[in-house]
Amino acid sequence: MHAAAPGASRTIDESSVPTTTVPPTVSPTPKPAQGPRLELRQPQQQEPAPQAEPAEAPTEVPPTPAPVPSLFEENQLIVYYGTPLAPGLGVLGTMPPQEVAQRLKDHARLYDDLNGDRRAIPTLDLIYGVVQSEPTANGLYLSYLSDDRVNEYIRLAEEHDLQVILDLQIGRSTVAAEIEKIERFLLNPRVHVAIDPEYAVGPNGYPIHTSGVISGHDINGAQLYLQELTEKHNLPPKMLVVHQFMDGTIIEGEVTANLPNVDVVLNMDAFGDYPEKVKKYRHYMARPYAERRSFNIFLKQDRPVGTEEDVLALDPMPDMVMYQ
Repeated sequence: MHAAAPGASRTIDESSVPTTTVPPTVSPTPKPAQGPRLELRQPQQQEPAPQAEPAEAPTEVPPTPAPVPSLFEENQLIVYYGTPLAPGLGVLGTMPPQEVAQRLKDHARLYDDLNGDRRAIPTLDLIYGVVQSEPTANGLYLSYLSDDRVNEYIRLAEEHDLQVILDLQIGRSTVAAEIEKIERFLLNPRVHVAIDPEYAVGPNGYPIHTSGVISGHDINGAQLYLQELTEKHNLPPKMLVVHQFMDGTIIEGEVTANLPNVDVVLNMDAFGDYPEKVKKYRHYMARPYAERRSFNIFLKQDRPVGTEEDVLALDPMPDMVMYQ
């Protein structure tokens, strides 16, 4: 509704006013009639119209980082195997760590000159859990390298830009339990894992006397563990090296999966007559779990010891060459 305007006048009906006789005296000057009082009203202040809130800038979704390629994408790994505690178990026990690193790098350069477009990456395979022929306090027939010794070799690898594989011999333990024991080391991007089925003797077996065995399910479990580790901690792909030179040491291999961020490497580690080794290599590299292929050279037991040219002539060409 609209209110009446404030200056509107009222109409008076003069016929309704009675006549009065005025005496002959001077009457006071009549006051002019007053109209209705005008009231000045302050104009109402209008509240400012609400301002529209500025539109929020669209949230920018960071680009998904490109997946880190496998070490094997354009590379071949040259590996020295062993433990500093026992010279008879491989190259790493035959010389001081700095000398090992220098010889390994020199050896990798030799392969680099011969293997075409592939780059040779020097790598240490350090036995972390070593089986024992006598019972151990942990009941697993296993002894372990100290953290100080492992960290010494990891520092060596960082100094010389090497990769590191921690090798597990399992004993009476399980593949899953042994890999979990080295998780603190696996958080380092350059540290990987190997398992040796020959010494996985189960809860009642005796290493060296009882034949060891693992299954494709064990390999899958190890892969899944490593895959989840890489995703949780944003790590590059991990290697899972599996040693084999006898048929019975890996069963149900056909169930082995191929999981992202994990490279399963089958290392054929038979020793002795070189032509026979080549036959075994071709035999095992046809297995479904041989995603990547590795050939093992035994410097004291092979007859003859294969040369770099011999190794590179293998068909299929190895992705990894391990020296023991």
